[in-house]
Amino acid sequence: MLQVNFYLLSTNSVESRLLTACRLVDKALQAGQRVFIQLENDTDAQACDEWLWSFKAESFIPHHRLGDGKFIDAPVLLGLKTPVEADGVLLNLSTRAPQGLAQFQRVLEVIANDEQLKQAGRSRWQYYRQQGFRLEKYDL
Repeated sequence: MLQVNFYLLSTNSVESRLLTACRLVDKALQAGQRVFIQLENDTDAQACDEWLWSFKAESFIPHHRLGDGKFIDAPVLLGLKTPVEADGVLLNLSTRAPQGLAQFQRVLEVIANDEQLKQAGRSRWQYYRQQGFRLEKYDL
């Protein structure tokens, strides 16, 4: 059964959301898992790409942004739609419900403190519950 974790932020800053995402990705990588990050649009994908490069001063998180040249099999993939190559953990930073959930072991949802984002998150929570997935919520 798929495990879905919701991380509810107390702030609405882009920086807080991306910092949380980078920490979750780093933790998944340390556990030996691959990660796909689903983003809302190209602007968000670019911002996430930059954060993954600079998240830690001593290193970067190896990743590939889908659509940026030839496909590279990196442990972290970024994109707007789930590619067939993705597996492991899906980190959803978009307002859309992810597709292709059968290929993942876990889904992570990062929800900023914004009414529109929270409402979209509530809809996804209901969708996941209807699918019978295990749900957990963390207030950050």
